[in-house]
Amino acid sequence: MRDQYKYILDKSSKKFKCPNCGKITFVKFIDAETLNYLSEAVGRCDRESKCGFFHQPNSNLIIQPKVAYKTIGCNRSYHNEKDLVSHSNNYTQNNFVAYLLNYFAPIDVKQVIKKYFLGTTTLWNGATIFWQVDEVMRVRAGKIMLYNCNTGSRIKKPYNHISWIHKKMKLNNFVLQQCLFGLHNLYDYKEGDTICIVESEKTAIIMSIIYPTYLWLATGSKANFKEELLRPLKKFNIIAYPDKSEYKIWRLKAQELMAMGYNIVCSDLLEDKNIEEGDDLVDFIS
Repeated sequence: MRDQYKYILDKSSKKFKCPNCGKITFVKFIDAETLNYLSEAVGRCDRESKCGFFHQPNSNLIIQPKVAYKTIGCNRSYHNEKDLVSHSNNYTQNNFVAYLLNYFAPIDVKQVIKKYFLGTTTLWNGATIFWQVDEVMRVRAGKIMLYNCNTGSRIKKPYNHISWIHKKMKLNNFVLQQCLFGLHNLYDYKEGDTICIVESEKTAIIMSIIYPTYLWLATGSKANFKEELLRPLKKFNIIAYPDKSEYKIWRLKAQELMAMGYNIVCSDLLEDKNIEEGDDLVDFIS
């Protein structure tokens, strides 16, 4: 009798390297009709008690071990997926979401919340969590920022309202190693597709609404435009859009990446535009 599901776990004895724990205990999902394996990261680790990695097809979430976070080796920690899920609510109390609703249709805002895993936290009233989830759906970090709900500007007085969810949770031994914001969406794209990179998470989200043809990712800072974070994009076509005044620095880095085999261009679109230094694509089009 044919399986009633489109995708099923491989019933053979073949195992692969788990993307979470690194052991050869990973069972991949296959297409029940074609018997072809799905993406490298779609499957379940058989080490249920010691690892528990489980990424289902057509799902943007994974099941992780029931611990506050997990450290791999001595140089990287991951949040439990439940932390992401538990903060996926209270959007009426989220200043950044309120700002988006001032300019975009509710259905578009709802879709972008889901696509980028936007979260809400009470660290500051109305604050947003920008989760950093990598290409194999591991929750690397949760960056917290507070925005003005009317202007969309970050609140920087009387101090810069920016922090991390592991600090709020008082995970003192958490080892932060960032990835590009939005990187988990690579699952929906194929080799050779165009990926656009900006600095600001806010800009990546807004541009994804305005120009949804491309995947928009954010470095989170000008210093994060580097090979270590761009490595998962090597098989894609990359267009980098630096903030005004950062073009020369990003162009040099893009040239280094091209020499390493990356298909990347650095846009000078903003350099001759009548905008302030540090402004970006959203400032230009708004």
